[in-house]
Amino acid sequence: MHVIVIAGFSKSMGDQFSLKHEYVLTKEGAVMTYGNLRSHFGCPSADASLRDYSTPYRAGIHLYNCVRKEGHECTLINFLDVEEEIFEEAARSLPDVVAISTSFLISIRAVRRVTEIIRRHAPHAKIVVGGPLVYNSYLLHLKKGTDYHLEPCRRDYFFINEEPRYNEDIDFFVVEEQGEASFVRLINALAAGEDPSTVPNLAFYQGSDIALTTREAENNDFSADLVDWPQVPSRYLYPIYPVRGSRGCPYRCRYCNFVTHRNFLIKPHDVLAAELASLSASGQVQMVRFTDDNLFLNRKNLELFCETIIKQGGGMKWTSFIRANSITRDNVSLLKESGCLLAQIGMESGDAKMLAAMNKKEDPDNYLEAVELLNTHGIFSQLYFIVGFPGETDETINNTVRLINQFKHDGPAANFIMVFPFVLAPLSPIYAPESRAEFGLSGYLSEWRHSTMDSKQAAIHARGLLLRIENAYPFYGIEELAVLDAETLKRLSHLRLSLRKAEMSSAPALEIDRLWSELRVLVTGTPGAC
Repeated sequence: MHVIVIAGFSKSMGDQFSLKHEYVLTKEGAVMTYGNLRSHFGCPSADASLRDYSTPYRAGIHLYNCVRKEGHECTLINFLDVEEEIFEEAARSLPDVVAISTSFLISIRAVRRVTEIIRRHAPHAKIVVGGPLVYNSYLLHLKKGTDYHLEPCRRDYFFINEEPRYNEDIDFFVVEEQGEASFVRLINALAAGEDPSTVPNLAFYQGSDIALTTREAENNDFSADLVDWPQVPSRYLYPIYPVRGSRGCPYRCRYCNFVTHRNFLIKPHDVLAAELASLSASGQVQMVRFTDDNLFLNRKNLELFCETIIKQGGGMKWTSFIRANSITRDNVSLLKESGCLLAQIGMESGDAKMLAAMNKKEDPDNYLEAVELLNTHGIFSQLYFIVGFPGETDETINNTVRLINQFKHDGPAANFIMVFPFVLAPLSPIYAPESRAEFGLSGYLSEWRHSTMDSKQAAIHARGLLLRIENAYPFYGIEELAVLDAETLKRLSHLRLSLRKAEMSSAPALEIDRLWSELRVLVTGTPGAC
């Protein structure tokens, strides 16, 4: 049995709700990352320090690992849009199954782009689709006949969409929160010539009707994450590699639909230790990116993880989402010692009432202390904000700007910012009929209205935020933290922000030219080209 696993499209092809593309500095259509700035200023392109720092999707290598453990041949395609030739070559061996993860494919249209490519090169393979989009489609399917606002969801989700072109190429859907065990059972059934309908947690179309097999909840062992790296082709290893340290999330923020019905479990420390040691021994992984929403929930948990990373990580750097109230004056030095390079914090708002309305269970004072501790200890921060959640007003946005401008900024690290207009996502608590009634909320995804604001007003506020902030910068990519020293990165970030502000405010051409000249000197070391 030959299986091809497709993890998704590259991030440049993915759907994006943030305003990053409007915040970053561009030139002739190219985002001015450090590498692109060097090219723009005529520096040699073959700079060994600027190799591929893309982060692959964890779901891809996880499914690859599951298939290989069952004794089947497997090929992994991380980014189909940039690896189509590799896929075409693999398809010449007539694969039996092509599996698609929807971890980063957030609509049926995105999946169709993938299935069209598959059918072009592997017309006879069975196509199996699983992941969050499929499971959320199943949950929405269960809401048929209720007062849930399903109509606009039809264009994005399977099972409630009745257009055959979105499902006609797909042979099986895996409809389980975890799903890997069901997927493996399906692969084994197909290999043995058995009836796939006996496998639990599957869906498939019979004409225009959807058929569902029996339900059987999975509780898969974290040890299944362990990969036999010596047996893995080197092309699947990247300098920055994703690792999960937990499953699910114990919080129920009202805007979030990522963790519907999920129980929260921490990966055992011995399993994490073995995984980190294996990645370190590969000699190719320089940084671990924990993919968890909330890995470090309290002081004790944070300290245990940091000690594990110190003992087993072999000096690797790492990044993760961390709750602000988990960072204390007693443990921030341990974070630094363990190699934490970047702490990602979902702050969402600087207004206490908005945080309460979001069920965020955080406080602006915690944010100020966390950023100060990180900044002064040389740990970069990436701070996420949402503009326009129900109840948002000019006053609450002003409080968010005021908070950002109070962040500690004179330490050796920099603070980065990501801004998202509020998205009214199906299956989030705020999407429920009772929440819609509470806030006078109508609409879907990026087009909505509630009693204090609408999506157009929120977009204006979000775009204007850049011109008002002083102590945080747009984020250009993890590779810049890997190849630049902190002082240079702070200066680079400051100049790019100044330039982008000058462009957005229609500053005089002489001022913009002066800033470009300063940027050239910083990147090249001279006023002229390299």
